[in-house]
Amino acid sequence: GNVRSVCVVGGGPAGLGCCRALCDAGLDVTLVQESRGLGGKLCTKFVNGPDDPTLHFDMGVQLLRPAGALRSELEGVVAPWPAAGRFKRVQCSGDWQRWRIDAVVDLPTEGYVVGIPSMSKIGRHLAARCKGLAMHLDRTAHVRGRDPKTGRWEVEWKRQAATGTQLRYRPELVDVPTEVGRADFDAVVLAFEANKIVRGCKSGYKMTQPSCTPELQKRIQGRARTSQLWNLMVAFDSELPVPWDAACVDGHPSIAWVAVNSSKPGRARVPQCFMVFSTKEWADWKQWGKREVERELLEELLRFLQEVLGRRPPRPPLVLGG
Repeated sequence: GNVRSVCVVGGGPAGLGCCRALCDAGLDVTLVQESRGLGGKLCTKFVNGPDDPTLHFDMGVQLLRPAGALRSELEGVVAPWPAAGRFKRVQCSGDWQRWRIDAVVDLPTEGYVVGIPSMSKIGRHLAARCKGLAMHLDRTAHVRGRDPKTGRWEVEWKRQAATGTQLRYRPELVDVPTEVGRADFDAVVLAFEANKIVRGCKSGYKMTQPSCTPELQKRIQGRARTSQLWNLMVAFDSELPVPWDAACVDGHPSIAWVAVNSSKPGRARVPQCFMVFSTKEWADWKQWGKREVERELLEELLRFLQEVLGRRPPRPPLVLGG
C-alpha cells in the first residue's frame, strides 16, 4: 500500500529477519538497536572489549540448529559444536539442601552450530545481507506517537549517560556524549521483549520510555509474559578436565545449563570461560541482587563441578552475574 519507510526497533534474530524481508521488498528500512552488537541474545560478550578475545561469554543463545534457507545463509560464519559425545544431559535429584547426580547421558549433536569466531558474527552477517539498511547502533528508541494529519510515526533514538557500573565494563562510554536523533516513518516494528514494550527499560544509558500504543497495551498487558533467568559468567585461570562441553541440567534446584564457552571453535582456551544459567525456580525464589547472585550461584556451580570432577575447583578470579 502506502508504506514505503519502516523503522525496526530491535536488532535480534526477529528484528534482523524482519529487516531482510522488508529490504527484499524494496522498502526503506531503518534499524535501531540498543546495544553495540547485532544479533540481540545471539551476541557474545567480551569483558575487556572486542579487541581482547580472552574473556568471552555467550550470555544468551548458546548454540543453533539452523534449517532450510537459514542453514545455507550461515555457511562460512558457523561451525559445528559441541563435538559428538561432548553434549550431555545431567540428571539430578534432591532438594535445595541436598542433591546428587543420578545419571549422565549423551545428547545428539548433529546439526548444532555456533558462530565463528563468536556468536556476534551471525548478527553482523545477517545485517550485511539487508540491502540498503540504515542502522543506528548503541541507541535506545522511543516511539513518540503518530501524526494524525500525515499518519506517520515519529521515532526518537538516543544514548543516555552511562552509569558507574556500565563504565566499569565499557570505559569508552565516558567520552561519548548523549545523542538524540529522530525521524518519521510510515510504519514501526517493535522486535523486542513484550515486557520492555509495555514498561520500557530503566538500565542506565539504555533507559527508554515504553513504546506501546493504547491498542498494543490492551493486547499485551497481562497476556504476554517474559520469564527471567540469571546467568553467571565464570573464568578459571587454568583448564578444568570437565568431561563435556555443554550440559543440560535436569532436577538441580538452581542450575539449568553449564557450558564451557572456551571449547567453542575459534575461542581462547585459557582462561577457561564457563556460561551458567539458573533455573527459573531459583530466579523466582526471591528478588536477587547482582552481587548476591555472583556469590550464591557461584557457590552452587562450584558444588556442582565438585560432583562432576571429584574435587572442588579453585575459586575463579572472574565472576559476573547478569
